[in-house]
Amino acid sequence: METTKKVMFISTKETLITNGLINKLKGAGLEPYYVYNSEQLVAHSEENHCAIIYYMDDDVTGLGELHATLDALCAEYGKKVICVGSQKQYDVFLGDFTPTRVAGFFERPLNMELFLKCVVEGPGNPNRKKRILVVDDDVRQRQLVRGWLKEKYDVSMANGGPQAIALLTAQECDLVLLDYEMPIVSGPQVMEMIQSLPQGKDLPIVFLTGKNDEASIRRVLELHPAGYLLKSVSDAELLKKVEDVLAKA
Repeated sequence: METTKKVMFISTKETLITNGLINKLKGAGLEPYYVYNSEQLVAHSEENHCAIIYYMDDDVTGLGELHATLDALCAEYGKKVICVGSQKQYDVFLGDFTPTRVAGFFERPLNMELFLKCVVEGPGNPNRKKRILVVDDDVRQRQLVRGWLKEKYDVSMANGGPQAIALLTAQECDLVLLDYEMPIVSGPQVMEMIQSLPQGKDLPIVFLTGKNDEASIRRVLELHPAGYLLKSVSDAELLKKVEDVLAKA
């Protein structure tokens, strides 16, 4: 039986950028078509697709109904979604959508090569960039670390334990950079939560923290992390540590 080439492309409006993506998908031999709202989503839900793409526009905060409809249909038909947008938009989306139904997230500006590989070959593409999850309640620290790593790695960000667990259950990850001192759930507790996941048992975790007292270090070392770095580390030192840990994984 011939494999379907249909791609559902969800976007609330057509723009030069979305039309450009549609053309790129057509150039890859696929058959994309637009879906603009919940009604059209339901109408096309039973069709067989090789991929469903959700392109997030400038403001997604008022699209809860669309997100909930998409979530329910993915649950009913066993489908997953490839998301394109900003980290902030994606965070809003995950407030309405089950993370385990995300096949992949691509932040703008889009890496077209990796995006098309994910659409055509699926999220398990062996040639994908290594994915790093940065877990820190300080948004400035998350953005700083992401800026250091994004050229070489696919970087996701979480503001604490619950969001980190949701992301890890939704997508593959190769390394976690984890803050020690966070509200509600501490870094060591988050590490224990991650290690309790089937996919987190052997996942390397490096603490990136401002805590350098003996008691804190002892507490972390008992959990056997892949490393312990202070936030005063330079970008070169962090990159070197990440490379070393990934090489041993």
